[in-house]
Amino acid sequence: MTIESEENSRMYDLESRLKGAMISETEIGILRFVNEFGFCEINQIMKRFGMKKSTAYLSMQLLIRLGLVIQARIIQGRRGAYIVTHRGITLLELDLPQVRKISLVTYEHHLVVIDVYLKLKDLYPHAVWVSERRLNRTMGSGKNEHLPDGALIFPNDIRYAIEIEKSLKARDRLEKILFGYGLQDTFKEVWYFCSQDVFPTVKEISNNMPYVKTHNLKEFLS
Repeated sequence: MTIESEENSRMYDLESRLKGAMISETEIGILRFVNEFGFCEINQIMKRFGMKKSTAYLSMQLLIRLGLVIQARIIQGRRGAYIVTHRGITLLELDLPQVRKISLVTYEHHLVVIDVYLKLKDLYPHAVWVSERRLNRTMGSGKNEHLPDGALIFPNDIRYAIEIEKSLKARDRLEKILFGYGLQDTFKEVWYFCSQDVFPTVKEISNNMPYVKTHNLKEFLS
């Protein structure tokens, strides 16, 4: 059997299995959620969909068996990250591509971004979250401009940039980003969620920038 015919056979088998599989609206929602962020861990899925761990694992095992999700082991001792496959993206006609590489350097930061999103979703249920992946797609990275970790869009179309700072950037780079927010008109404010070590520096630099709001990350997520 050739590689092409083998792939066609797998696709036919997948379609056959999907016809007999009971995929719930929640599981479709999980696929969309995971793809929006690129990847996530089981805890984020549990929080987002109000699922018990056993129920969440059953759903993910089904999606893996159907070839819609893969699980990547990134950090030893952790259960790993879930990623929607190209097959899953195609079947659901999602518009964000599959994540092909996960950086160990930014892995923890990425998970914290999702945790902040989940808390913001509880606080502002009527606001729409836009992930960095989608911002990169719609605003473009070719302009060499800084993009936030995410954005909140409220029903009145007022937009807030969301930044998570766990480790301190070079001061001149941070100042450039903060001043940059004052020169644009896309976002009304930028909300910085900072670790305890970073908070004083961001607070100091943004002292005369009313469009910058600083929050203690640990307190916000507690």
